[in-house]
Amino acid sequence: MNRRHLLRAIPASVLALTLPTACSEPQPQPDGPDVVDPGALATSAPSPTPTLPAAPLTGQPVSAAPVATRPALAVPLRVSPSTTPSGLAEADLVFAEFAESDTLHLTAVFHSRDAARIGPVAEIRPVDIRSVAVLRPFVAYDGGPTGFLTQFENSGLAGVTPADDGDVFDSDNTSTAALWKAAPKGAQPPTPLLDHATDGAALASQGLAPATELTVAVSGGPPMVWRHDQQKSLWVGKVGTTTVTATSVIVLSVEYRTLDVRNPSPRSLPSSNVFGEGAAVVVSGPAGAKGTWRKPGLPLVCNIVDAGGDLMHPRPGSAWVIYAPTTAKVTVK
Repeated sequence: MNRRHLLRAIPASVLALTLPTACSEPQPQPDGPDVVDPGALATSAPSPTPTLPAAPLTGQPVSAAPVATRPALAVPLRVSPSTTPSGLAEADLVFAEFAESDTLHLTAVFHSRDAARIGPVAEIRPVDIRSVAVLRPFVAYDGGPTGFLTQFENSGLAGVTPADDGDVFDSDNTSTAALWKAAPKGAQPPTPLLDHATDGAALASQGLAPATELTVAVSGGPPMVWRHDQQKSLWVGKVGTTTVTATSVIVLSVEYRTLDVRNPSPRSLPSSNVFGEGAAVVVSGPAGAKGTWRKPGLPLVCNIVDAGGDLMHPRPGSAWVIYAPTTAKVTVK
């Protein structure tokens, strides 16, 4: 991560000492009262406005200082073309996996903003655990296959299901207020995932190009299309029936495999392998760049570098991370 250290110069005070002249004669005292010209009134400098810390997941100032120190929340959501998901507008990060039957399995991460309604809450899957374990979030999920539940328990993450505490959920929805109330006391804030741009830094040092549209086309399903709204400086897409926005969209090319699960019901599920390395495409603001990603394991951050090997610097704000199959066609216009 880039870090800038600000050094404040403290001016040395200068004392002006006036010495009386030895040969000066005493001045006559006036008969009338002394009149003193007060000159310009001294004005005290206004107190500086306290600087709020940046949210670790967005790089933007938080609304209040305590927000920066609270833990992150993670909620998996299952979205079909006819689903109207809630809460995505308030998420700092969203991870998207292409699931079965033209659906998306999303992992929405909340930290800097509150969401009154998040849903529909879905079962836990390996991609949720592998994407967010490094953030140490409190996870709300709706059960899952036995093997996936075992993986979650072994990850050391804390979480809650409707079976654990029905008060946290309203049907298949929840909220950040209910989740932060249920989260363990003393939980730590998340680790920053992205090296956000500062002082107008470019997204990439090499391979930077103008970008207005990003398309991820997968076999057997509708393409995911994002377009840049220049007026709002946001990328706009559609998930289910809901329009979603993000400051940056990151596409990671990953291998998919089929998992056969038996309990509680037999079925086959596609699953993305988010460990390793591969090609990456990033759009942020009106620009895009190609590069590579690398995530060695569960407790480590995924680094995304440009063609020259330097870390990419997306603009501060929310981000979507899309796990695209290696067979997908990713295009930027």
